[in-house]
Amino acid sequence: MGVLDDIRRAAFELRQTDPQEAIRVLRRAAQQGGEAEVLARGALGEIYLDEFGDLDGAEHEFRRVLQLAPGLSAAEIGLARTRREAGDLKGAEIAFLRALEGLARDIRGFREGGTLPAGAEEVVLTLLETAVDLAELRKGAVPLDEEILSWAAAKKLFDAEEDQDDWVRFHTLWTRLRILTGRPEEAVTALREAERTGELPSQEAKDLLRLALKELGTPPVIQIGKKS
Repeated sequence: MGVLDDIRRAAFELRQTDPQEAIRVLRRAAQQGGEAEVLARGALGEIYLDEFGDLDGAEHEFRRVLQLAPGLSAAEIGLARTRREAGDLKGAEIAFLRALEGLARDIRGFREGGTLPAGAEEVVLTLLETAVDLAELRKGAVPLDEEILSWAAAKKLFDAEEDQDDWVRFHTLWTRLRILTGRPEEAVTALREAERTGELPSQEAKDLLRLALKELGTPPVIQIGKKS
């Protein structure tokens, strides 16, 4: 088994069953330097944060990743999460902003390049998650050109999966972002259209509409999926 296989195993399997062993594997992998160190230290940061609640350890790893790979969005997000948990909301906001800018730049690169790379849909979803985190932190607007999201929907990026999980995740996050930034009416219109075009199953559309209508102060009596 190669170093990258070890990192994947530690990051996704061992962290759930034996996080201490995962740390040992990742520490050995980080000694290889280069890409292996970036990946291993990023995984270490996530384990320290999510499995142990070790904010200092997590921050150390994410900052080291950013020294090795400046601007790496995943590390900026990890750093933002540690700062938020530590109560440093300004530091968290700055890191989330850097991540948002980096992810938006990556997606613009996809569009200009013409050929979409594997995993492009996950980059869009991560962008949306980051925007939601930032909107929650700011309790208001975020600097995101949502035309990127409209482009992703028009490109049917989330049709690649056999199920509709990615579409549901996409519309759930976008609904939350619209609500957090004071646009529940827009969320209602978009959700009804997503249900009409088959991007959202009826039940998921109904649940999300209930949230948006509640924000509007409208009684949640929802008729979806019926044609006159």
